[in-house]
Amino acid sequence: MSKEKYFKAFFGVEPNSIRSKVIISPIIYPQQFEKLIGRKGQSYKSILSYLVVNFNDLTFIKTPMTQAAVADLVALLPQTKCREVFFVGAVAALQKEAQIGDVFISSRAKDFFSVKSMHDETQRKLAELRKKGVVGIDFESRPFFREAKKANLSAVACFVATDLPFSKPFYLSKTVEEKLLIQSSIAYIINAIK
Repeated sequence: MSKEKYFKAFFGVEPNSIRSKVIISPIIYPQQFEKLIGRKGQSYKSILSYLVVNFNDLTFIKTPMTQAAVADLVALLPQTKCREVFFVGAVAALQKEAQIGDVFISSRAKDFFSVKSMHDETQRKLAELRKKGVVGIDFESRPFFREAKKANLSAVACFVATDLPFSKPFYLSKTVEEKLLIQSSIAYIINAIK
């Protein structure tokens, strides 16, 4: 198997097409990202269904919301010009003062706890994590930081609180105001990164 074809299965482009700044997100679609930054990019879809958009100064990648999807992409970035990678995702905020739409930014995995399944979100487990000072739970932060460290990449994870497990769990509908807060927070993060 050729390395280039293997790489292209994930990214839809050759390794030399990936920019030095990469933004990975399971919660933002390419058209939404283009609207947020006010520019159109060159779009690609890999055979594994990752959605990639290249701009002059950065590459944006929409991934599925799984640990493996994010880890696989970051593990391949050493084959590219990428030097800094950002993750933009959703987090279930655990701290009592947290609200939907809050933004959390971190350069270390220990602020968050990555679950493999939503079924892992038991009240007992969540209470233990809150007591330990964990900011929130997600799916991707630990594999994201682990692979970025192996690849010697500068890595930052940015999260929007999309639910509050103790008072407003993920399976309850969001109000219009909450949806607007989440979208506003995503826009804030993207503008801060670019």
